[in-house]
Amino acid sequence: MASTTSPLTPQKGLKSFVAKYGLAVDLIGLLLSIVVIHTLYVILIEPAAANALAVADSTGTVPERTFAIIFKDLEQELCLILTLWCIWLWFFRYRLFQSDGYLLELDILRLDRLDDETLRSGKSILAFVDERIQHLQSEVSGTQLVNALDLAVQRLRLNQSFHEANEVATEACDLHLELLNSRLSISKYILWAIPSVGFLGTVRGISEALTQAHEAMQGDISGIGASLGVAFNSTYVALFLSLILMLISNTLQGREERLVARFKHFIATSFIPVLSSRLTEETAIQADAEEDAIE
Repeated sequence: MASTTSPLTPQKGLKSFVAKYGLAVDLIGLLLSIVVIHTLYVILIEPAAANALAVADSTGTVPERTFAIIFKDLEQELCLILTLWCIWLWFFRYRLFQSDGYLLELDILRLDRLDDETLRSGKSILAFVDERIQHLQSEVSGTQLVNALDLAVQRLRLNQSFHEANEVATEACDLHLELLNSRLSISKYILWAIPSVGFLGTVRGISEALTQAHEAMQGDISGIGASLGVAFNSTYVALFLSLILMLISNTLQGREERLVARFKHFIATSFIPVLSSRLTEETAIQADAEEDAIE
């Protein structure tokens, strides 16, 4: 029994903490993102960019498009902060390093051994399955498969309808996707905000360039060049980060949808049919026993 339940417990404490203090976890992620990125700028990017600009100014040349030059402005820093915060949010929303799919690889309900288990415990099949589900819920919190199975069993206890039990479990899986989608509203806003921040940098750079038009008329285009560099670099960085985050977002969402599809398949093709067969056999055995008792 230990080998069955041991994989379920390691992250129970983390999941419970995140569920209880979700807003605090999000704010901690934002603060950490600000500290990490700003520290990176203070230690590496800003000194390197200042040095490159000083060298270019002394030689009268245009600074090379190094990493520090491209990322040196405020808009790029904001984009990096939002990117890191978005990854933090995904980590706790999607639980990147834990997938409930592992439950499907385990015989969590011991469906193949229902007859032996119920004989040893002296309980009915439905009571045994219900007890197993309650035990799993105490071991693993917030697991959509276990919650869906629990709803199915409760519906079976209510009206003995396997069709309705299957529908209830399926709706519970669909509800998981809807709840996840609502919890991802902040990250969706971030995906929209990053390109917007880049465009703000573009507007700022172009407006600064226009204020230096009189210098360009006199033959000095260095100021306009620097301002246009701000404009184009901010858009470049924002769009690049946005493309990466959109790829990750679609990949994670697809993974979650495939997981829900696997759960539905398990419920419809394994859990409900096996449970129906075992309960039918149990009912037939009980009926034979009652007939023998009457005779």
